[in-house]
Amino acid sequence: MELIFLLVIVIVIIKVAQRGNNRLPRQSEDYRRGYWDGVCDAQNGRAKIEGSDGQAKLITENQTAASQFAGFVVTRNESNEPDVVLPTNAAPVEENTNIPDEKTQIVQWLSPASNKDKERNRQTTINVALYTASLLLTAGILLLAQTIELSAPLRFSLVWLFIFVYYATGQVLYARLPILKPASTAFIGTALAAVPIGGWSMHLLLGIDPALCWLITSFIGTFLCVDATVRLNSQPLAYISLLSMFTMTTSLPAVMHAQLVWYYAAVLLFGCLMTLAAYFSNHFPRQFTEPLTLVNPFIVPSTLLLAIGSSVHMGTLDVSMLLLISVIYYFTVAFVEKSKDMRTYELTTARVLLMAMTASFALYLSNSDRLVMGVALGAAALGNMIWSIGSMYAQKQPDKQHEIVLWVSFVVSLAAFLVIASVESPLRDMIIFILLSMISAVSFMALSLLRRARFGGMVVMSGILLVPAGVRLFSLDPITALHVHYSIFMFMAFLPVVCRLLVLKRPNITKSQAILVYGAAAAWWLITVFIALAFLTAYPAGEGMLYLSDSVAVAAIIMGIAVWREKAYGLVIGIHASLLLIALLLASYFKLAGENLAILMAWLNGLSLLLLVEWLYNYRSEAAVKCRELLLYSAIGAAILIVFSSIHPAVWLPLVALLYYTFYRRREDGYLGGAYLATIALVLLFLHWLRVPLSDNFTITAWATFVGFGVAYWLLAMNKRASITSDMTLLAATVPAVILPMINLLTTYGLPFKILGWLAAVAALYMVVYAKRDWRPMAILAHPSLVLLFYLTAQWLGVKLEFMSIVSLIIFAVFYGAAVAMRTKKLSVYWYYASFWSAIGWSMTLLLMAMPASVATEAVLLATLMWAVNGSALIAEGLPKKNIPYFDSGVLLILCGILFAIHMLIAPVHDIVVPYLCSAAILSGAVMSWRWLGYAHVCTITHLVLALAVFSLSTLVLALRGDNAMEILFLVEHSLMVIIGLALGRRLITIWGAVGVTLALIYLLSGYAYALAILAGLSIITAVVVVVARGQRNKQKKVAKNSVRKNKKTPGNK
Repeated sequence: MELIFLLVIVIVIIKVAQRGNNRLPRQSEDYRRGYWDGVCDAQNGRAKIEGSDGQAKLITENQTAASQFAGFVVTRNESNEPDVVLPTNAAPVEENTNIPDEKTQIVQWLSPASNKDKERNRQTTINVALYTASLLLTAGILLLAQTIELSAPLRFSLVWLFIFVYYATGQVLYARLPILKPASTAFIGTALAAVPIGGWSMHLLLGIDPALCWLITSFIGTFLCVDATVRLNSQPLAYISLLSMFTMTTSLPAVMHAQLVWYYAAVLLFGCLMTLAAYFSNHFPRQFTEPLTLVNPFIVPSTLLLAIGSSVHMGTLDVSMLLLISVIYYFTVAFVEKSKDMRTYELTTARVLLMAMTASFALYLSNSDRLVMGVALGAAALGNMIWSIGSMYAQKQPDKQHEIVLWVSFVVSLAAFLVIASVESPLRDMIIFILLSMISAVSFMALSLLRRARFGGMVVMSGILLVPAGVRLFSLDPITALHVHYSIFMFMAFLPVVCRLLVLKRPNITKSQAILVYGAAAAWWLITVFIALAFLTAYPAGEGMLYLSDSVAVAAIIMGIAVWREKAYGLVIGIHASLLLIALLLASYFKLAGENLAILMAWLNGLSLLLLVEWLYNYRSEAAVKCRELLLYSAIGAAILIVFSSIHPAVWLPLVALLYYTFYRRREDGYLGGAYLATIALVLLFLHWLRVPLSDNFTITAWATFVGFGVAYWLLAMNKRASITSDMTLLAATVPAVILPMINLLTTYGLPFKILGWLAAVAALYMVVYAKRDWRPMAILAHPSLVLLFYLTAQWLGVKLEFMSIVSLIIFAVFYGAAVAMRTKKLSVYWYYASFWSAIGWSMTLLLMAMPASVATEAVLLATLMWAVNGSALIAEGLPKKNIPYFDSGVLLILCGILFAIHMLIAPVHDIVVPYLCSAAILSGAVMSWRWLGYAHVCTITHLVLALAVFSLSTLVLALRGDNAMEILFLVEHSLMVIIGLALGRRLITIWGAVGVTLALIYLLSGYAYALAILAGLSIITAVVVVVARGQRNKQKKVAKNSVRKNKKTPGNK
């Protein structure tokens, strides 16, 4: 504790002395002299005062070349402080200048805020105070009223009195005192917000009917809101006014205690009034123009939605009447509407609501008979469709409103069909057939008259629904009905294509017409597919396959016609897929399955397409070129799908042939890569088919691909074909030869085939290095693979783990020899260092694996030898280049070997031995750095400090444990440091030793209090002397500098 106390005292004294010496007091003589010198310079024009962030700064002549300062005359007063007075000899300021004088600048610096800010703050304070005071006054009066228990009428009157007083006060203040506009607006807003509270108090205190209170309050609120909107010229208040009008309107049925329908009728009436007001909005105050325009379109639709949502609480007649009112409203508004978009919206809504109204009235008149409602809804929808078709045909141009209604009516007619279909009635089937016939006829009329291809969707959909409805009338048995459906839809699938060939004879038709023709054919063809799938369950023996194959054949014919007439060559793929699917269905019908089916499909796909494409290559037409390309793609895709069904080599062989053929014809490297992959898979599957074990299979495949593709690569290289093809061939030779043995290593098979397979990987990787002349694959892949080969061979030969240092030595010799050979051949330095560091790294890796198991003396000596060999190699590499990191690394490796040998072979040694060895190693690096780089180099200093720290800390730790010998040794070794430092003339070593000796003496004398006291006293006296001497020296320097400056200012020295 005494030691720590003493050190703290010394450090504090030194820091205080340094701070006091470096920083002069503000009131010292030197500070005052410098201050007045600066002021005199400013007065004489050699400096100026500038402001920055509200502070005045003195800028001397040496700091800026600005204009001279002549704005102030500075004198000294009796208190020896500067006084700023107005200038006596200042130069006149030119007119029309933007630069203010110094006095104005000082006034601006000293002013806390501008007059505008002051005025704004004052206004805000007044308004807030006024409104707060009014609220407090109101609250006080209300509390007083509650305290004295006034009667209910008086309290009611008091509430409304405050509302009107607040409103009137706000209006008067707003009109008379503009400064109080914020407070007056707050008064008016408070009054308007309190109106509902007044209505609630009317019911609560006076017992008036809530509906009547609602009406009266809404009327008063509407009047006040409209008045405030006009007086305050506020558009947001206009929206609130409209809301008040809405509540007043809806309160009328409540006063009359009417049914729910009258509420909606009142809202619809309000919507009509708002529409009328919006139409004549120019005659209203301008604040209401925009709100009326924006709110008007949403009132009636919102009411209708609410009415529909609450229709369960109303009768059918009520809903019908609401719909009738809405229809009349929308038709009326549409006739007076000026905007075309709004007219379209209103007419469309009116006609849609007309269909809903018809269904609702039919439901009411028929006593909720859904059949009658469905017929009425269908008739209304058909009428709307005919109306739209006739109008568009008469206009000879598309109309957005009629087209929307046409589509909506078509959907509604289908909804009517669903409603009728859900009713049990003897006439149901006939009515459905008649309705669907009329829908189909009207749809076909729309398509033929309007000549819009998009209307063909109606024809297609109605046709799909009409056929089952017509067949149902004949009450056929299920199998016969399926046959009839199949035949009709098969005919219908051909019908659009026949129309294309016979009616639309021109070579090219529009895109929409093509979509209509082939879309209709596709839709009706899908129905035949579904029916054919139904045959699969109806005919367990497999006749359904024949029907399904017929459907696929029809699809192929339709796609063939599209390719022929529309030049849609992409459908060639569909035709090919259809033919394969037909073959698959027929094979399934004849009970052909499993590998036989896969082999048949693969060879049928491969041979047929190869022959067809090769035949097409004899023609140069555009159709032949596009078709053969698409057929190649289709054949490869089909082959890939087929190989997923079986691993038999005969299934993969056509895929390999197709890929090689495509590469031969297309000359695209992607196909070659696919062919290589398929070839590798074919070899694996062929060996598997021959029942070769998996490890042997991988090994044989690795060697086969390495040899086969390697020979192909060197043939390409001999022909000097350096391209992507050769690179891909090299990858095909290398990647399987590496990956397959790597997978084989993870298995539990014997080592011989693992080693044989990995030998192929090593050979492949070194072939890549030789072929590409690149050192990176050698360092990253080839050398590690060779290390693994040596390791596997050692395991196969029975070498124990503790003697793995032998393998480490062999690896070091091989890689280091390769590095020396590369340097001899004058290859790039990267080649040399790739092998050199591989030798060091991999030998050390195996050495670290062997060390934990090294118990025998021979194994320990081998491990120590390997440490020494690696370290010596690093030192030998670093000595010629004077490279300190190499030297340090080598010494560190040798030190690790020595420590390992000491730990394993020698009896326990003293704790100081290991630190001394480490210090010696670091010191050797310091010596070499001193010799090569010089003593002043940072590397030398770092080594030296680190070595001294290890020396000192190791002995200090042992001494603090209580070892008396270590205490003496600490003193002795630091005394030697002082002697060595003095002998070498190096201050760092001397100071380090002196500090250590001092600490040793303090620790040894820690039991003597008087010694500590004396030492502390001496330390304080020394610190004081140092501070005084340094301060005197600084003062002398200041005096000498001031005298020199004064001599320069005298006239004789100028």
